[in-house]
Amino acid sequence: MADIKITQKRNNSTEIIISGELTIYCVMEIYQQHFQQLKVKEITLLKLENITEIDTAGVQLLIMLMKIINEQNSNYQITSLGEAVTDYSNLFQLNSYFIDFKNTNEMASNKKEGQQ
Repeated sequence: MADIKITQKRNNSTEIIISGELTIYCVMEIYQQHFQQLKVKEITLLKLENITEIDTAGVQLLIMLMKIINEQNSNYQITSLGEAVTDYSNLFQLNSYFIDFKNTNEMASNKKEGQQ
């Protein structure tokens, strides 16, 4: 089971630390308890370095979290990334979500350049 810690900081940011296993056996509970009613500030910092195991359901939860953050006009920044997420990301070519773009401002500017 994953451990989720959400901290609203004074510098207009929200910090989300996810540790442990992020698998099909726990993602629905995590979503309902922590992310369904999540309110974030202008910047959201994601610390994913202590995720020990992840599967497709865990990746879907992380992508859903990124969508929730974007819908609230917040930018997310992945400040740390562990081996489990990196390995999964490399294996299934998901680097654009987790590795290539650690900041959504960078991702948005790169998308605009690609459309021109």
